[in-house]
Amino acid sequence: MVNIFFKIEEKLFFDEEIIFDEIKIRKFIFDFLEKMLVEKSDSEKPFCFEEIVYDFFEYMNISLIKTKKSRDFGIDGIIKLKLDFLGSIDVGLQIKYKLIDSNDIDIFLSALKNSELQLGVVVCRDARRLDNYKLNSKLKAILFSRGIELKEKLIKENVDINPVFIMKFEEIINIVALQMRNFVKAVYKK
Repeated sequence: MVNIFFKIEEKLFFDEEIIFDEIKIRKFIFDFLEKMLVEKSDSEKPFCFEEIVYDFFEYMNISLIKTKKSRDFGIDGIIKLKLDFLGSIDVGLQIKYKLIDSNDIDIFLSALKNSELQLGVVVCRDARRLDNYKLNSKLKAILFSRGIELKEKLIKENVDINPVFIMKFEEIINIVALQMRNFVKAVYKK
């Protein structure tokens, strides 16, 4: 099967009304993918979404090993990130065609642990606010009371203490749109 983002490229690169405007590109990609998802039955949508995400990583030239549908311990794939002279890092991937919350993250953390992976990415349709995974004010107070000094800037920032990165569908579309627009800029110089 042909990568969906290469199909989108083929359609976009011949439409001069769209290809020079990143916002129009984003809308085109979103509409194309939404139409594809809407045409599927409710039971097929999660699998279609999963294929879209797999195609995204392929399109971005990121190595990915897909896991089998059964006995995968809740991991849908393993992303292989090459870090030049440092070697490579394996990152667990989970794909959810739904609104996720902190419970989904906790389950994924268990799946990562069972798979002996330290880092993970959850790609989802959308996510609730995941405040449980930020260094909150109580934790900051405990650190101060124990004599651990933090710079004032660090205290004011949200510090992510979770080894899981959340990537929403909208972010995938934005990344692909920017990639396509940059290619057109390089070719047409506008």
